[in-house]
Order: sequence, then C-alpha cells, then structure tokens
Amino acid sequence: MFSLKFLYENPIGALITKHRSRKGEVVRASKCFSSISDPLWESYVRSIPQAQYYRNVLMQGYFVPPSILEGLENFEIRPHDIFIITYPKSGTTWTEEIISLIYNGGDTKKVQKKLLIFRVHHLEVGRPIGHLRFLRKLRSPRLMATHLPLDLIPKQLREAQCKVIYVMRNPKDNVVSYYHHHQISTSLGNYTGSWDDFLTLFLKGHLVYGSWFDHVLSYWKFHQQHPEKVLFISYEELKMDLERMIERIANFLDRPLHPEAIKNIAHHCSFDQMKNNNMVNREQLPVTDFFNMSHTKFMRKGIIGDWKNYFTPEQNETFEKVCKEKMAGSGLHLVFEPSDAYKRMQAHGRIIDSPNRSCEELDSVSDHNYNELESETKLSDTATSCATHIYAQLPNKDFPETERNTKRSDVLAVNGNEYLENLEFAENMNLYESIRETSNTGFSESVFVSKFSKSQEPKEHNGQCTNDIIDYTDNSIYGQI
Repeated sequence: MFSLKFLYENPIGALITKHRSRKGEVVRASKCFSSISDPLWESYVRSIPQAQYYRNVLMQGYFVPPSILEGLENFEIRPHDIFIITYPKSGTTWTEEIISLIYNGGDTKKVQKKLLIFRVHHLEVGRPIGHLRFLRKLRSPRLMATHLPLDLIPKQLREAQCKVIYVMRNPKDNVVSYYHHHQISTSLGNYTGSWDDFLTLFLKGHLVYGSWFDHVLSYWKFHQQHPEKVLFISYEELKMDLERMIERIANFLDRPLHPEAIKNIAHHCSFDQMKNNNMVNREQLPVTDFFNMSHTKFMRKGIIGDWKNYFTPEQNETFEKVCKEKMAGSGLHLVFEPSDAYKRMQAHGRIIDSPNRSCEELDSVSDHNYNELESETKLSDTATSCATHIYAQLPNKDFPETERNTKRSDVLAVNGNEYLENLEFAENMNLYESIRETSNTGFSESVFVSKFSKSQEPKEHNGQCTNDIIDYTDNSIYGQI
C-alpha cells in the first residue's frame, strides 16, 4: 500500500513520477495557461494535479505518465483482446465486472477475492514505470478498459483488430455523476467548484477526457463502420434489462452462457451487490488516498433521471439546445427518463438500435392501462414472471375512501422496511410523477409501480397496491435502489 502524497509530493517518490515527455507530445498544462482565454476553464485546469495535454485533450497527471501516452499509438493489439471503452462515469466498472464474470463462466466465486483492477486493466492509467510492458506480458485474452477518445487509442485498435464494447450514458446523468466523481477523486483535484460551473465546463468540452459529444459520436460512427467488432450499448439498457444485455454481451464475445449463469451474473452485478462489494467499489485499493469518500461513495445512486435534482429549468433548456445541435443527424437515440427507456425497451428490446417503430407511436399507449401496454408491447423474458406494471394518473376512485389521507411516504413501505432516501430515489426514477401531499380529496395525480406475476392480482396493503412496489435490491426491469 502506498499513497499519492508519497508518490507525487515526497522527493523520493517524485523521482519516479517526474514528468518526462520524450517525444514532446505530452505538454504540462501549466505551459498552456497563456492560450486559455476562459478564466473558468483555466481555474478548472489548475485544480487538476499535474494536469497535462495530450494531442489537445486534457488528462489527469496522477498515474498517467507521458511514457504511457506516447507509447499508445504503436501498442500491439491481439485478436482476442477485449476493450471496454467509455466516457468517464458511463458504467465502466459495471461493464468491467460483467465481462470479467462472462470470462469466468458466470462463476462469482472466482472473482470474490480479486480486485477488479487486477482483472480488467486500464490502458492509459497505470504504474508510473513499466505499465505498457506489464500489459504486453499479460496472457490472452486481455481484458482492458480506456476512457480515451477514438483519435488517441492505439492505431491497431482504431483498425478494429479486436472486439470493443462501448458504453454510453445519457449526458444529463453522466455530467451529474462526473461532477460527484470529481469531488471524491484526488487525481481530479477533489473539485470544490459549483455545479453551475461544472455543467458549463461539460457543455464546452473542457473537462478531463474532453467533450462527451465528440467522444460518443466518434465511437458511434466507429460502431457503424465495424458493427461486427464494436458493440455499442447504453447504461440505460443495462438498467432496464440486465439479464438480456448480459446475454447479448456474452454472445457478442462468443462466450454464450447458460441461463443460470446469466442470472448469477445479473444478481452479482446488481447495484446493491456492487456497492457493497469491496472488490469493485473502490474502497479497497493499493493506493490509500486515491479517493476521498467521506461525503459520497464511488458508487452513489446508479439510477436514471438523477439529473432532475440538479438541473434548473434554464440549465435544462440550454442543455437540450446544445444536445439537439450536437446530436443532429447522428441517428443515436438518447433517453433521459426511466419511462421513455422502459417504453423503448419493451417495444424494441433495445434503446440504441434503430427501431422499426418510433417512440411517438408509443406515446399513445396509456401507461396506466396494463392490458393495453401488454398487448402493445411484448414483455422481455426476464420480466415475464414478474411483470412491471405502471399506473399513471390514477383517478381518485382507485383509492379507497379510508386511505385518502395516507401519507405519501407510506406508499414506499415495502414489507415494513424503510429504505434510505426511498422517496428521493422513487422520485428520481420517476416511479412517482407529480407526487403531491394527500388531502381529503385524495391523490389527484400519481404513478405507482407494482411488481407481481401476470397471473396474480396485486395485493392490497393499507388499501393500496403497495405490497410489491419495486424493491430495488432485485433485478427488476428498473434496476436497483
């Protein structure tokens, strides 16, 4: 065990980590301040310890020595290598654990005592000395990950000489997660700036690893050029139907799994399991001070729609405008709401793939009428036995007269258990839309999500269909709380 403070601030450690760019391709950011005209941008760059630019992309300094970056172009790719590529905070760790388990046949016992960082190796972040040499000596198949933009990955990887899995997360949730990640990451300066400033930097593409839009769209085109070698999936797809996506990934990797193995992986990779698993949650690392998790964890919420707790209406309007301009003509579909992701998955089985039907056709489906929804869309295999039912804008008559004064927090009681921030999570996930405090007039507008067998009527709990409201500790179609 060692610390960043020793490696980068102690005179002995500094001898190892001293910035050395032999080819001159990596430039210390401190030499670029004169060319940065935006004070906000300059302030952010100054906050990143030993920040550097590699081919005009801002990179962290800790554990990303120039020797690694300058050796990437000619790094040899093997046919059986597997690369997980993401913009930061898009589901990288999640996907790494899934793929690691796929390569272990779904046997979770094989990964119980080995840190994920020793099973899936990061391409550009690693040992201050000898990292690329270490990667070259690994036996095949090598499982590797990177956040690098397409232009900066090895030449043979750009030529699609091995299989790649790219994971995209909708940019609104992505920027929120990246904001919190900056706060806990010592290598990113434990960001102390405001949310407003961070969002501005994100939209301008000034953060570490550059523009989300450039990153995603270049790899989207890469996937279209090499569909047999590049699988393009989304965080939202993993949330909506984890088992089916695990099966899809395994088949893409030519590692088909038995249904029981898929279920084992899905359970192991549920958010609740992951956040409490020290092999993946970054709470046990060889570097003691890589993260400061005193205020929030590396695995924070893992939900769709958390952006609503941060974006002001004005920020959302600006973001939508930029997003529309950047994504125009790409054919890449984004979803920002769990309900939209649900509809698309139910209708097409995917969010990313170009559908045969548009989402507009689904807007006419009455969410609260399950019979219409079931006839309009086919439930996935993983949701057949415990279908997810959505009741939207329930009329007052659906609530017994005696229950019209029920507190809204009671609706979230599951088997008598109280969940930390359960109401906040439910609102974040849009399980409840426009929740209002009840009065003598009852609920005027609510959404209830109840999970039960198609052949089983919903049970009543205190007069309400709440006994089976989704407990996010299982692998339901909505994922995890």
